[in-house]
Amino acid sequence: MSLARQGLALAALVLLGGAPPAAAQSTDAPATGDRWLVRIAPYLWATSLDGNATVAGIKSDVDVSFSDILKDLSLAGMLLADVQKGRFGMAVNGVFARLSPDNEVNGVRIKATSDMVQLGAGPYYRVVDWTYGTTASGKPLRLTVEPEAGFRFTYLRAELDVRNGGPSVDESESWVEPLIGSRFGIDLSDHWNLTAEGNVGGFGVGSDFAWNAQAFVGYRTSLFGVPTTLAAGYRALHQDYDHNDFKWDVTMHGPALGAVLRF
Repeated sequence: MSLARQGLALAALVLLGGAPPAAAQSTDAPATGDRWLVRIAPYLWATSLDGNATVAGIKSDVDVSFSDILKDLSLAGMLLADVQKGRFGMAVNGVFARLSPDNEVNGVRIKATSDMVQLGAGPYYRVVDWTYGTTASGKPLRLTVEPEAGFRFTYLRAELDVRNGGPSVDESESWVEPLIGSRFGIDLSDHWNLTAEGNVGGFGVGSDFAWNAQAFVGYRTSLFGVPTTLAAGYRALHQDYDHNDFKWDVTMHGPALGAVLRF
């Protein structure tokens, strides 16, 4: 194996460290009339990776902890936007992450820069909006179910620079996979709720297969006068993508924290 290919395989192990979680679900009452309900949610997903990757024909096991990813992270941004009117809504979720680890192979220093962009988008429809009780203060307790469909775009790029006059390598992969699933939410009290989401995708279009599952507990409050839900939970995302001499068969999983601001 060449030094260039060894370094590129190492870079691939942490390429998806900042992959985004899906939409932060809500049990908010739907907007009516001409009003739109807008939710903006910055978040962090503390991701670990398990699986295997093949880059330039070289297969490597992927077993990367969040602490390993964090020490090489140089730039990242994660944001969800969700708009809803009546029972219809649309969620757009994007992330960018850049990892810049320094590796040494056989005494040769290798600078590897890995970029990841992921964008998910899709409409949903609230088929169930059931008020099953009220709190002591008179607030309705709601159970919601929102089937969804959409797509997820993934772009991976690894740039490799071998120091002291060695070769340079720049490779990238991108694909779009369809998704179908549902979101769920239930109120527990005036301030607390539980939400969950599950979807599957790919089906040989883009990736061979992909699945996503997540659950959150939320606390409603107000930050700087803006209604806000603070959420904490866990998410797992698996993607199985295979094209030419590149294969990504990896499960990304870990705790997630976020704040959903409502306007």
